[in-house]
Amino acid sequence: MTFFFTRALDSFLGRGDSAITVPALDGVLRPNRRLDDAPERIPVAAPSGIVASHDGLVAGSGNELLLLAAGDRSRILHRAGAAISCLAPAAGGIAMGLEDGRIVIAGGEFDGVVFPAVDGARCPTALTEEDGALYVCHGSAQNLPTAWQRDLMERNASGSVWRLDLRSGRHHRIAGGLAYPAGIALSDDGLIVSESWRHRIILLDRDSGAVRRQLQGDLPGYPGHIGGRPGGYVMTMFAPRNQLVEFILRENAYRRRMMAEIEPAYWVAPTWRSGRSFYEPLQGGGVKHLGILKPWAPTLSFGMVVLLDGQGLPCDSFQSRADGATHGITGAVVIGNSLYAASRGDDVVVRLDLDS
Repeated sequence: MTFFFTRALDSFLGRGDSAITVPALDGVLRPNRRLDDAPERIPVAAPSGIVASHDGLVAGSGNELLLLAAGDRSRILHRAGAAISCLAPAAGGIAMGLEDGRIVIAGGEFDGVVFPAVDGARCPTALTEEDGALYVCHGSAQNLPTAWQRDLMERNASGSVWRLDLRSGRHHRIAGGLAYPAGIALSDDGLIVSESWRHRIILLDRDSGAVRRQLQGDLPGYPGHIGGRPGGYVMTMFAPRNQLVEFILRENAYRRRMMAEIEPAYWVAPTWRSGRSFYEPLQGGGVKHLGILKPWAPTLSFGMVVLLDGQGLPCDSFQSRADGATHGITGAVVIGNSLYAASRGDDVVVRLDLDS
């Protein structure tokens, strides 16, 4: 009874889950253009993620696994049976989550291993492997990975984390009821998972799936990929939060009618890349002046990579602002003194020198 009373009071006062406030970009997350100023930009069509392998830097693009090289010299390592939604190193090979829900291993000790899609696990969004155990995030039980906007607008919380045994083929669900888990990394005391629709990073128990603690909350964007790096982690935010979107998420009648009557490309919703059509929302004077997009304008897309320390606290950030050209970051990896980030919104993988 107390819970329902509190929810009703929050809705009336516009606080708690009913608040539409969005935290400001401040401190180490203060706005910058470091992704756009990257000295190297490798063209890749709609990269779904990047990983470091023994062959070099590998990216997913459509149904192709590419070994990246400067200019147009990237080459195809593997063609999957469906579009690649996520990827991770796995025992000398590459584990890939596919758009049709399957998990496939290419190369290495477990080359050719395939896990078919099962009910409730058809939306692979993130992978990580350790000692023959593959941990997989499925963002939604209702929608495929490409329908992530719909999943947000439907306000779903049906995501899950699974453990797959690459040797025996057994699979086990560790956790459920998550609001679109889109990134996963291993730590000494559990699994670090990004819960996108709740704008937070949590630590899960590897066995029970219980939330042990929240590492980060009320983030200014939707957290995605998380990977390890020396001394900490690297995290991406694939889209920004926006007060107008937060408001629409709480206006059920308007939101349902928008989804029923308007093409998804023109929803008031976050996206990989905005600003390419005059049919899109947010085209008023608060966004453009004399036909020029303001860098500080409210936007439905941006680019952001955040370096986290060993405790999950942000210590540096790399961004592409509203008027930038490196939006929709789907993956990032640190190799030596270089940071690589995959921009799905602008079809490019960028390299930055961390020393600078």
